[in-house]
Amino acid sequence: MELDGRCFRHGFEVADSTCRNCGLSFCSECLVFSFGANKPPYCISCALAAAGVRSNAAIQTTVNKRELKRLEKERKKAAKAKKSTKAPKIEVKAMEIEVVGPPDSGDENPFAWADDPDAGQRVPF
Repeated sequence: MELDGRCFRHGFEVADSTCRNCGLSFCSECLVFSFGANKPPYCISCALAAAGVRSNAAIQTTVNKRELKRLEKERKKAAKAKKSTKAPKIEVKAMEIEVVGPPDSGDENPFAWADDPDAGQRVPF
């Protein structure tokens, strides 16, 4: 069983993980993380059988439990290695921005220029 293989149900999708019961590789759409992301997932068929919804839904086991545990350790190791390879930090320097307001006309109202359309200076908006 390779994790770089294809999904058992969807041949066009890349397999994300293997089922904890049957050992087949599945994509993220076919996996159910019943006990959280830290535990191995079930495929949908095996999850239905484990929950007791359909007893004959499970896929027959293709590998033994020892091999399944080894594959799960490999999956965790690959996920940890992927998480540890981070992108380099990019440093962004702050720039100074000069705020320019309306021209000072000496009036008490700083927006007096906006009220007079014949002033010939700025037109608001």
